[in-house]
Amino acid sequence: MIWLKNWQFWLSCLISLGCLWLAFHKVPLDQLVHAVTDANPLLLLAAVVTLLLAVVTRSRRWLVVLNKDTGLPDALWAQGIGFLFTNVFPLRLGEPARVLVMAERCELPVMQVAGSAVVERLLDVATNELVLILVLPWLQVPPLMNRAAVSFGILGLLGLGTLLLLVRLGPRNERFVRAICSYLPFLPVEKIVLQWRELVRGLQPVTHWRVAWRAVGWSLVTWAFSLAMYWCVLRAFQPDSRLVEAAFLMVALSFAVAVPSSPGFVGVFQFVGQQALVLPFGAKYHAANALAITLTAHLIYYVLTTSLGVIGLWRLGESFVNIGRVLLVERSARKTPLGEIAP
Repeated sequence: MIWLKNWQFWLSCLISLGCLWLAFHKVPLDQLVHAVTDANPLLLLAAVVTLLLAVVTRSRRWLVVLNKDTGLPDALWAQGIGFLFTNVFPLRLGEPARVLVMAERCELPVMQVAGSAVVERLLDVATNELVLILVLPWLQVPPLMNRAAVSFGILGLLGLGTLLLLVRLGPRNERFVRAICSYLPFLPVEKIVLQWRELVRGLQPVTHWRVAWRAVGWSLVTWAFSLAMYWCVLRAFQPDSRLVEAAFLMVALSFAVAVPSSPGFVGVFQFVGQQALVLPFGAKYHAANALAITLTAHLIYYVLTTSLGVIGLWRLGESFVNIGRVLLVERSARKTPLGEIAP
């Protein structure tokens, strides 16, 4: 296996194991089992439904970013395949997997679809930053954390603005790329310029106000369903859970999964979710019931998204082995990780 020779793979495994130990080492097993068995099954079923709706609306947002009005089933199954590869493989292969599948289904250049995926991730970051800024006044956190959250949000908006400005420059941005490549003569300039042109095409739709506002709207709907999912899980264990607790848990986990970890965010998800409940809401949550909540939320996410991926492979007639081989060969050629962030 190619990733067995990659130091990032072993680092991610160590991080996952360390997080699992931190999450479990002070939790009595009987308290954990008691918390899980007392959960409300109807609310957990509601969590499954709201998570499914979040995936559907996320797929619809992807079509909006691509400026396409049809193809929701293709986008949904491509998202599912991406989730499947993230859950099964290390090094975040789900992102390039969904891009490859969607490019094939839409008959678009891979880099153009990759550009739309970049926009999606920027929308995710911006939405979570907005939620964090809204919930921070309700939390007992140091002023430094408030300032850091606002500063990070401003930097994210500046990054998005810079990216959109490059797109609006049109042909001039290609001259900029050529100028940079001229200092590195060993690079295949024409290939890089072609890939840059395709990437820009994937970013162009959101420079139009109508598409941009629709994408923002669908992003808000997507994360509203995600918030509902976490709130349902919390209330299944703690009936008096507030929406602000679910919002902070969602934001903490959304940023935590960017940390290198083993397939499916194992370890990182459990520890960060546990601490996101215990630290600011210690009067209501302790290590055992907080861990039970995050274990359940992760199980719902993992089973549902993996199932969607398996169904997607069947519905689209794709091969898990073939997609994996293409991704690993491409990664070996580039000598760099392919994925960065997942939902």
